[in-house]
Amino acid sequence: MLERLFKKIFVAIVSKDNGYDVLCMVTKNKKVLFKEQRHFEGTSPSNAMNKYIEEMVDASPYFYISTLNLLPNQGAYAGCSKLVPLHHEDIVGIQILCRQNEWTQYASYDELYQLRHHYSSVGLDFVFSPFSMIEHYFADKIKTTLALYAFGMEDFFCVAIFDNGKLEYGHYFTTAHSNLLSVSGESDSSMEFSHAIPDEHLDDNSINLDDIEDLEDLDLLDDLDSLSDIADLDSLDEVSEFSEDVLTPEELRIEKERNIDAIKSNLDASSAEYQRFEFIQTLLHRFYLSDECQNRFIETVCIADGDNGGDELKRYLEEELFLNVLIRRVNVCEGINALAILEEEGL
Repeated sequence: MLERLFKKIFVAIVSKDNGYDVLCMVTKNKKVLFKEQRHFEGTSPSNAMNKYIEEMVDASPYFYISTLNLLPNQGAYAGCSKLVPLHHEDIVGIQILCRQNEWTQYASYDELYQLRHHYSSVGLDFVFSPFSMIEHYFADKIKTTLALYAFGMEDFFCVAIFDNGKLEYGHYFTTAHSNLLSVSGESDSSMEFSHAIPDEHLDDNSINLDDIEDLEDLDLLDDLDSLSDIADLDSLDEVSEFSEDVLTPEELRIEKERNIDAIKSNLDASSAEYQRFEFIQTLLHRFYLSDECQNRFIETVCIADGDNGGDELKRYLEEELFLNVLIRRVNVCEGINALAILEEEGL
């Protein structure tokens, strides 16, 4: 009864490649009184971020600070058995959470400890699994629709197959670009599956930007390379009368660098989307070969996208696998606070 007299403050923290997003929300009697989202630069929580959070939560004794577990050693499996079907041999201890008495989330105990230490200045009340986010974003479909559900941001992507609320299959993978990966000491720059997938199922033709040490080696830049000798242009009579339009060596160098940056940016984006497509394609292949399939066919893919992307992935899935694709643009901080509110109500 007493807590009805006080405001409740929910703070969501999301680690991103370029810093942290922090959303503070103030409620009273289930009504939102105030909401503000800020971004803080840095690879670790800054003094400015910690001070901002402390000032926000100081207004009430009832506050809840939450974040999302982005670290690699986690996953989900069907049922609530304590015998986790792990494929990570290096995981010594795990923490599990049974959901709806039907399926289980798990995560490395050491990584959860390191995550809490990472935010020790402000403290954490809740750490949510990406699979909980899938369950939240598609609560209207999971209970009734057989589909592959996914949730992704710039540093991770997780997928789960649900049929009538029952988890059938789940996988999670990360990139090494997340600033939180440094907490666990991971240094592998490749995307990896939370459960091992045989290499023979992966496409050897996928793009790996790490293998491209010098973009000038790309065939599509040969024409730019051929322009490096400005002196050759002087021998062309047709061009001489337009000499005032000829780029200087310095201007040509700058223009060439701009083209290289644009090409690398396009490759970077398309590679990430295509790797996600390959991940989904491989998971579906494994599901169809497994005993869990039972002659069922996945026709729908639902993706919660936290990066304002997904258009290329949608096109790949529709054109290559003939799937029906639904993409929902989501604010990850708001999703975390929504889960925190549900948890607080259950306390």
